[in-house]
Amino acid sequence: MSVSNNLDINAALEILEDQVVQCVGRRLSEAEIIVIKGAWEGKDYKEMASDGGYNSYYLQQKIAPPLWNMLSKVIGNGVKVKKIYLKNILFKLAQKDYVEKLEFSEVENEQLIGTTLIYGQLPKIKSFYGRENEIQYLKRRITSSQETSISLIGVGGIGKSSLVAKLVEEILTENSDIYECIIWKKIDACSSLEELVDGLIKLLKLKINDGSESLQRKIFFLLKHLRLRRHLLVLDGLESLAQVENFEKKIEYGKFLLQLVDVNEQQRNFIIVTSQLPLEEIIEVDTTLLISSIKIQGLDQNAGIAMLREKGLYGESCKELIKAYRGNPSELKAVAERIYRFWEGDVEKFFEYKTTLMGQQLQSMLNHQFRQPGLLNDLQKNIMIYLAERVSEELASIPFHKIVEGMKKENASVSTSEVIMALEVLEQRSLIEVTKQSKKQEITYNLQPVVRKYILVDPLGLVYKNFKVSINGLKVSNHIQE
Repeated sequence: MSVSNNLDINAALEILEDQVVQCVGRRLSEAEIIVIKGAWEGKDYKEMASDGGYNSYYLQQKIAPPLWNMLSKVIGNGVKVKKIYLKNILFKLAQKDYVEKLEFSEVENEQLIGTTLIYGQLPKIKSFYGRENEIQYLKRRITSSQETSISLIGVGGIGKSSLVAKLVEEILTENSDIYECIIWKKIDACSSLEELVDGLIKLLKLKINDGSESLQRKIFFLLKHLRLRRHLLVLDGLESLAQVENFEKKIEYGKFLLQLVDVNEQQRNFIIVTSQLPLEEIIEVDTTLLISSIKIQGLDQNAGIAMLREKGLYGESCKELIKAYRGNPSELKAVAERIYRFWEGDVEKFFEYKTTLMGQQLQSMLNHQFRQPGLLNDLQKNIMIYLAERVSEELASIPFHKIVEGMKKENASVSTSEVIMALEVLEQRSLIEVTKQSKKQEITYNLQPVVRKYILVDPLGLVYKNFKVSINGLKVSNHIQE
């Protein structure tokens, strides 16, 4: 089923009227229905009046203005509903209604949407803001015959999983027959390739002879099954497999991904990978020509404001809040809920306290980065600590040459090339921010406020572990040689 191909005005009116009854407590009047139908068909008010037996002045001046105001509150989602936009808005409303009312039926214990089998649990999307450009861009990439895989990279809480879930939702509402099955595998419980393969076999309810099969035999069995159906495979949270210090494991993961991509090339399937870490830090085999990466940034200002309004926050200070938290949806949600609770939703009052609040998802990501052996080496930690202290003192970005000087002061044996490589890794992981105003200006580095707060507070004692207090009284500095 395709909503955009099958939706007619009567179906749209039925969905719309349900919304109006729920929000306003009344049904649409005959005159309002005439205006809505006329707007759907692109008619002017004279044509509407002629069709419905009403006076055009009455429809245009007495019915339409309060109708558009009412619909703006009911279905506008922060956007003013107007005659020329109504059809597009109703299409979106119908798509949302279609997804919410999808009947999941059990067919051999498999979920079914239209003719598409669903394996795994897609994230539930209660509210979704913005990302229209990203979704359209990803749709073009997926439908292109040139690619069969893509990876979405970004910090914790930035909305990678929600973005992919919304993308899948829109793909299904526009053309539910495009794939025979959607496979969504969350990888957070997997610590090895064998656990991932076993998890996929279990998710797909495949029957394998016994538990004594070798890993290679299991992979062969899985790939053979994947060739049978056209599928969209989502591997959500690949960073869980990161074992930086285990070269053999990284090669193993890379070969498996290449095998999955090879299956997709043969069958016109598609893989989407989400990860907090760039793929090259998880796998050793070069997949850059086969799996291209997109870095996911925070919400834009309009989407951020829509989110904050739903949380009860208003005013110009909301723009400053979005900027301070870099449009990170999970961080904005966490800080908005606290502002509403402790400051009655007054963002300006919150800023008077000059504090930075941290959400759970980003903190969990930082805990993982600092706890997992090999993910952050001593030089990378030192750079982050150096930036946290200096930015707090100087309230400005730190030029590249100062970072090099600072690291060499801490450890004379550190080379400039090592500092550059460390900075590049931190930038790829979105742990530091980079600014360069012009080609002639020196590159400068900064930390987003939440990351700076985490480092200076060090809530679990992971940041300054094996570091001692420096002479200026701050926690950081010389590494204790063991």
